[in-house]
Amino acid sequence: LLRAVAAEAEAASLLLDLVEEVVRDLLLGRPIKDFDFVIEGDAIGLGQRLVAKLGGRQTSHRRFGTAVWHLEGVNGELPEAIDLISARRERYPHPGALPEVSFGDIQQDLLRRDFSINTLALRLDGVHFGRLLDPLSGLADLAAGQLRVLHDRSFMDDPTRILRILRFAARLDFTIESRTATWLGVALPGLGEIS
Repeated sequence: LLRAVAAEAEAASLLLDLVEEVVRDLLLGRPIKDFDFVIEGDAIGLGQRLVAKLGGRQTSHRRFGTAVWHLEGVNGELPEAIDLISARRERYPHPGALPEVSFGDIQQDLLRRDFSINTLALRLDGVHFGRLLDPLSGLADLAAGQLRVLHDRSFMDDPTRILRILRFAARLDFTIESRTATWLGVALPGLGEIS
């Protein structure tokens, strides 16, 4: 599956990385449940190519440059769905708001993520196949079993990250880094801002 997606990306001259949960779980030796691909370029177009070549169906969200490739019935060994995300930057106009999105490269995309352990990316295209990107010391935090946000406004920008960090702490049995815990406490009122 990875090589098939990589081949389609390469045929369309797109750079491709696996990100977030799949990379983290590979490094932790945990079962892989989700595949998230970041594409430097048109993720929706890549999804359309994959559907045409390999089957399934696609739903897309143009505002965010994302697509979900649904694979039910294609092959029982494949996941039910795969996320395809155009590399992007995000800006939050106010706490709890949906982000304003502009497209970018993988480095910019990793900088917008929530926790350092989710900033790891595994390159899948061309001669770079298998190269690990770790721009924000996610490997060190993974080894230390700790969760760390990327900046002091992280929970203010997106209060749903409070719920995510608590879920990760429980699921992975990780601790929350001390400054991150302080920023989480300050941002708690923001939970009232989300739907």
